[in-house]
Amino acid sequence: MECPPRPARTRKFAVSVVLSALLTQPSYAQPFPESERQKAEEARKKTDEKATDEAYKSLMKHMPDTDKKVDPWGGLRAPSASPGK
Repeated sequence: MECPPRPARTRKFAVSVVLSALLTQPSYAQPFPESERQKAEEARKKTDEKATDEAYKSLMKHMPDTDKKVDPWGGLRAPSASPGK
């Protein structure tokens, strides 16, 4: 059995490499249209997010505004002689 000439083997190899590279590329298919269940789930998420935002805003309205700095560890520390060190 005789091997084909060298340029023919090289060409076949090159073609097989190119074809395998093209076949392994990802394919980009069109997405499926949204189903009713997906639309309902998205609408539920939006309403949940809106309710959470409203609850946060109402909670922040009831929080007192403080202008002075709060030191949570102030009662546990010994008073220092020189503040700021």
